Formats: sequence, C-alpha cells, structure tokens
Amino acid sequence: MKSLNIPVEVTQPPTGMTEAVLSELAEHLKNLIDNDTSYVIDVNSLPLSDIDIAQLEHRLGKGEVEVNLNTIGESHIFETAYNGIWWVKHYTPEKVLISQFIEITTIPHIIKSQPEDSKLALSRLLANLTVNNIDQ
Repeated sequence: MKSLNIPVEVTQPPTGMTEAVLSELAEHLKNLIDNDTSYVIDVNSLPLSDIDIAQLEHRLGKGEVEVNLNTIGESHIFETAYNGIWWVKHYTPEKVLISQFIEITTIPHIIKSQPEDSKLALSRLLANLTVNNIDQ
C-alpha cells in the first residue's frame, strides 16, 4: 500500500476577542476626539490568535493613507477605514513581522518629524539656498 503525504496546517481557533478590541478602540477614538489623547495597543501582547488578528485587520479595513519606511527593517503603516486608527507593522530586514501596533492618534509617532531631524533639515536647506544663490 502506498502512503499518502497530506499537508496539514494547524491553526489557532478564534478567541472571540475581536469584538472586545473593537470596543476598546471605539473608547480610545472617542477619547482622542474629546481630549486629544492618543493611545497605542501592542497587538502582539494581546491574547489573540492569528485568526483573531486577521479578523481584526479585516474589520478595521484600510483607509486612504499608507506609508512604507525603510530603516533597519521595513515598517508598514496604514490608516484603517476609521480615521484616527492606524495599524503599524515592523519587519526585520528578512521581512519577518516582529511587532505590530494599533495607534489611535491623528498621525502615528513614527511618521512625525523629530525636532532634531527638522533642525538638520533646516541647516541643509539653508546651505542649499546659499549654494544656489552663489551659482546664479
């Protein structure tokens, strides 16, 4: 008798936590609107199965804004279908997901220009203006 090789994938069942997370997001979004208070949820720290995370991402949908950052690894940031709720994913250089957060904010912290970076940018811009004025 010939043996069969049947691939089997073991997945975690849903925990039912998706509704609880959505409810928490609604509270934090209201707090952002009423008090301008941002909040960050570490998705990997929650007791969610892979199916829960997929359901949550599907339910939140995608909005109009997506940002890809390439630093040590890639970061993918997208606004969900709900303005003010952002999903932030960080990957290793080998494209392995290492962390993911849901930020309830007007703009995720990682996208904001840091004051030190803005000061350096101003210096470069002023130097560029000086060089261009000399060339003319």
